[in-house]
Amino acid sequence: MKKIILIIGILFLASYTCFADDQKLDRKNIYDLQEKCGKRCDEYFKNENGNGTINDKEQLGNVSYQSHYNKKMNKCLILLNEKGVKKNNDKIYKMKTLLDVNEKKKFGFFYNFGTLTFCDVLEKKCKSEEEWNLLVKPYMEE
Repeated sequence: MKKIILIIGILFLASYTCFADDQKLDRKNIYDLQEKCGKRCDEYFKNENGNGTINDKEQLGNVSYQSHYNKKMNKCLILLNEKGVKKNNDKIYKMKTLLDVNEKKKFGFFYNFGTLTFCDVLEKKCKSEEEWNLLVKPYMEE
């Protein structure tokens, strides 16, 4: 009986050690993917938006971004936030875009210009920035 208990104990410890090692490996892999995603988003942002300043004949504004590696989707996501003023009428606008950086696939957009608002996240329509934020939140947290 003691031998059986000893064998079960040894097997339990061995499986626990392997499980702990697997968890360490998973955390390291996830960390590496998060780091690569951050670098990929930096590169994408600089290629598409330079230093983030917009000053052309039509508008004046800036663009910022947030990167996120979504473990559940295994996707590198970037959330672009653009705010500015249309020079021809001094109206303020806001534009937000959520996309997969590697596949250049757009998951959603938000556009507000005065009283006009358009937004969509994976074909789910929304009517306000608050609704947009709620729809985007799960993608940027998982």
